[in-house]
Amino acid sequence: MMVKQLRSKLGMILLVIGAALFSGQTAAQTHGHLYLVVKSADMLLRHQADSDEIRQAAEESAADFREHYYHVKERRAGTFQL
Repeated sequence: MMVKQLRSKLGMILLVIGAALFSGQTAAQTHGHLYLVVKSADMLLRHQADSDEIRQAAEESAADFREHYYHVKERRAGTFQL
């Protein structure tokens, strides 16, 4: 009698432990599960450097465009005046 109770309790304990171990894996495969990605310092520094390069290129491009636009506008204004 004691052995049956022990077996049923052991079976229940193993079932609960198995469910606890695999529930996280099952939930991770479903969509809508939220993960927070922790980036390493190296990744953050590389991203910052890439952002700085992109920002610098955009600023230079905008400055070139403004300079070109100013010269075109100035040239057109001069040609239309009498």
